[in-house]
Amino acid sequence: MSLKLAALLEPKEPRRRALAQGLAKAGLKLSRAADPAELTNEDLVVLGPTVPSPRRVAQLVREQRPGALVVGALSKGFKAPWADAVVPLPLSPNDLKVRLLEWAAVRKASAAPLPPPRPGDGILDPLTNFYTFNHFKEVLFVEVKRARRYGFPLALALLAFDPLTEADDKELQPQLLGGLSLAIRRSLRDTDYPVQQGSDRVLLLMPHTDLAGALIVARRICERVARATLQHGDQVVNPTISIGVAAGDPAREYAFSDLVRQAQDGLASAQTRGGNRVEFFDTAAAQAQAQMTPAGGVPAVRR
Repeated sequence: MSLKLAALLEPKEPRRRALAQGLAKAGLKLSRAADPAELTNEDLVVLGPTVPSPRRVAQLVREQRPGALVVGALSKGFKAPWADAVVPLPLSPNDLKVRLLEWAAVRKASAAPLPPPRPGDGILDPLTNFYTFNHFKEVLFVEVKRARRYGFPLALALLAFDPLTEADDKELQPQLLGGLSLAIRRSLRDTDYPVQQGSDRVLLLMPHTDLAGALIVARRICERVARATLQHGDQVVNPTISIGVAAGDPAREYAFSDLVRQAQDGLASAQTRGGNRVEFFDTAAAQAQAQMTPAGGVPAVRR
């Protein structure tokens, strides 16, 4: 899978001309798109250094052209958490050729077609309709490798229901998981991955999301679940969940298993502290967040 057609979004004409020449020398053909709304079938979209609100523009690009690679063209030392990849300025055509090969390989791995799911084939969980972990784990591993390679943030959350005292958890499991599935889908972006891990846990992988952003998403899910009520015979049940959150540091080496272990530690801490809350693993990024939240956690709902 090669990357051939590119769009260049750069409002300043001198910079645009210089970037266009470098992209052409690297073997890329430029489309006429000068705005996210004009994108059609581009393989990648390059955002120049003077694009205003690049995070918002990158989001619009992904909405208009979900399959395109979003590349930030920035001076050395600058980071672009909103981008799938970064090319340093001044642009070197030879360097870009090498990067294009790497990006194409990663894109091919992450875009590998999945077999169409069918009921009962083990690909989709029957209660949540999320992909099962065993089926989807290779995609998760690729996303972590991509985040490490190109230096963008990535977060992972692990969710589990708190024990119910009002009724038998097993009897309510279909309703509980169905409600959790709805709360998750209403809180995530199209680029996030909810995956069923076992019968009682859901794993969320959130590319291009730092710790602060992941905590916002986790808290939102926690609050939505806590507002729900379930009828069980003559009883009204108020379910709650605990969530553990971990975030990969772009400046450090980490593996998918590291994030899972850290999220498990956070989940265990949330459950130990009474449930209905979000806890995060204490990495360097978490320490910065902890200065604002001394307890190291984010209570979701106060009853």
